[in-house]
Amino acid sequence: MKRTDIEMRQKQITDRILAGRLKSSFDDLTSILHQNALGSFEYDLDSLRENYKNLLRYSFEGYKDPKRKEILRTLSNSFLALSDDAFLELRDRISPHKKAEKAMVIKEFGDDAAAVNEKIDILFFGKEIQKVLEEAGAMTPALSSIEGIFKLIWLAPKFTEDLSERILIMLNTGKLFWTDKCLIISALTLGLLDHFDIRKFDLLIEAVKHNETKVYQRALTGLLMGLIIYDDRIKHYPSIFMKVQGLADNPSIMEDMQAVLLQLLMAQETEKINKAFEEEVLPGMKKMMPRIEDKLELKNFLEESDIEGKNPGWEDLMDEVPGLFERIEKFTKMQMEGGDVFMATFSLLKQFDFFNRIHNWFIPYYPENPEIKSISGDEENIFSRLHEGLDKAYYLCNSDKYSFALNFNAVPQQQQSLILTYFESELEQMKEMESEDEILGQKSASNSIFIQYIQDLYRFFKLYSSRDEFDDFFGKKIPISGLNIFKEFFGQEKFAERLASFYFEKEHYAEAAEMYQYLSNKGTPKREYFEKAGYAFQKLKDFSNAIDQYRKAELFDGDRLWLLKKMGWCSLKIKDYKNATRYFEEAVRLQPDDLSLLTEAGQCYLNLYEFEKALQYFSKVRYFQSDNLKALRPVAWCNFVLGKLDEAKENYLAIVDSEEASPYDLIDAGHVLLCLGKPRDAVTYYQKALSMESMTAEHFTAAFEEDGQYLVKNGIAPEELPLISDYLLFRSEEK
Repeated sequence: MKRTDIEMRQKQITDRILAGRLKSSFDDLTSILHQNALGSFEYDLDSLRENYKNLLRYSFEGYKDPKRKEILRTLSNSFLALSDDAFLELRDRISPHKKAEKAMVIKEFGDDAAAVNEKIDILFFGKEIQKVLEEAGAMTPALSSIEGIFKLIWLAPKFTEDLSERILIMLNTGKLFWTDKCLIISALTLGLLDHFDIRKFDLLIEAVKHNETKVYQRALTGLLMGLIIYDDRIKHYPSIFMKVQGLADNPSIMEDMQAVLLQLLMAQETEKINKAFEEEVLPGMKKMMPRIEDKLELKNFLEESDIEGKNPGWEDLMDEVPGLFERIEKFTKMQMEGGDVFMATFSLLKQFDFFNRIHNWFIPYYPENPEIKSISGDEENIFSRLHEGLDKAYYLCNSDKYSFALNFNAVPQQQQSLILTYFESELEQMKEMESEDEILGQKSASNSIFIQYIQDLYRFFKLYSSRDEFDDFFGKKIPISGLNIFKEFFGQEKFAERLASFYFEKEHYAEAAEMYQYLSNKGTPKREYFEKAGYAFQKLKDFSNAIDQYRKAELFDGDRLWLLKKMGWCSLKIKDYKNATRYFEEAVRLQPDDLSLLTEAGQCYLNLYEFEKALQYFSKVRYFQSDNLKALRPVAWCNFVLGKLDEAKENYLAIVDSEEASPYDLIDAGHVLLCLGKPRDAVTYYQKALSMESMTAEHFTAAFEEDGQYLVKNGIAPEELPLISDYLLFRSEEK
């Protein structure tokens, strides 16, 4: 089976179990076990089936068991666990990298629980000794044990009680490096996302409660990701629900949970940000480059003494590419808000051997890391400055910092100093922005850790060489308002407003409309909720719902003109011309000189065949824009339909003499001349229309027949119309 097929079948069975349809779930899983030679699961499945049959028999043969609900939940959870294990086995069969990693873990730790525990104890003791020695100033070789522990935790499908206790000790001790604890949390997260395990949830929750900086942020992120992935299961595990509720009752943790949720949503904007950067900024930068090279005299750059000085012509250069400065400023603002603006740049720098080892995608950046500490050239000071700068660069995620450092080592020494000077200059500017925006506080520092870690996770799922063996968390939309955890923990009006605003600003209009309706129904209704919900529906082309929301907004004080315009426009789209006319007329009374409103009102009357009123509106537009051909066309048409043929003739002659005349303008001019008794002149214009490349015989015939009623109204005999049309078509064929 392909991975997508496995995931689909697992979801189907999981959904049925959670819905209480166990009989069909037993049948389906039995079939899958038989088809894929998974006989090792059949005995346990048969036992669960028999237990379920017994429960049903007792229930419907007169026995009342007060614990039936609890027993059924336990049985369902056991069934879910068995199903998870079976599908994990299927996924592992088509995951060669994971299979190889598991083999290495078994080789290092063994496959006996007692042996595994003993090995962990030995490694843990070794890490403790290493930390003590380093704190005492003794130089010790780095132990590779954490990599093995990372893989053991990641690949263990279900934790034993002993293993959980040992991991908890490692997370809570002060004798283990914080970087090792961060890797343990990442391994827990990766393992949990791959395979449900209540003990992994418990460990993440305990790490959150322990509140060790940098470990806490990773644990809370992993916990939220797990809660999202397994949202439909949480209610079946009351212990998890109660522990998460305990965390949510803490205002500080709740605020962080909200920040993580928003940042996970922001991460899903990364591809859009990268595409916008490539389309909006890079072309402008390329246009600037020749001028920059001249103004900066880059050919003589190495001879310049003031390499840190700002370019006095920079502002002028920006002006030479209109809008470039504003576009760069927009992306800078995105970056400050947590937008991932560096993904495209650093995605090309993940080819180092460093990134072939899975745990390195999650290791926090720290200058003492042996992997980069060994990077040093002849200029020790340069690399010291580099590591110090990267350590402080909060706007780069850990993965990108390692990419920068590893790539920096490959740069010629002559260029390293220049690059480092520029990097330090950028870092100083970011510090100034921090000071201006007051984002150096403890909460903002914590938020930067959340952002960096989520970007690390995003890069792993998108760029890791064996990423196809993982279910990409960021590859699917997060259905926030439909999540049980949202309703239970995140439904407060203030946060729901932030979510709605996020969706609205990022142009996710379906989610924005849903969230604003949620706010209107649950919280205190506000005009803004209805206006933005209406606009979101409008962008989704759901014009009826848009009008409904705009009408609700009318009940509040505010900008009535804006609402009238929107309701009129949406009514036009659903061809409700009567109401559209009413909205636009009222809008015109509020803003009588608005030409777009006059045009829309005139169009409504045209669609209602009230040509006299339409002419009044279009004439006003024509008065203010006498040279506008678009304003003249409806005036000419209304004059023709109303029998004002002399005025129509004057109008159409002005139109056909312009370079913008269309074949339909020529046809209409021919109509007017025909009704004025000038058939030869009319034929001339008809033939000109037929000779144009965009006008076919079929289109001409359709237009002629559609306009026939107005030709008759202006004196042309009905029986003449097909004769005129045929005559023109014959003439066209002869030419």
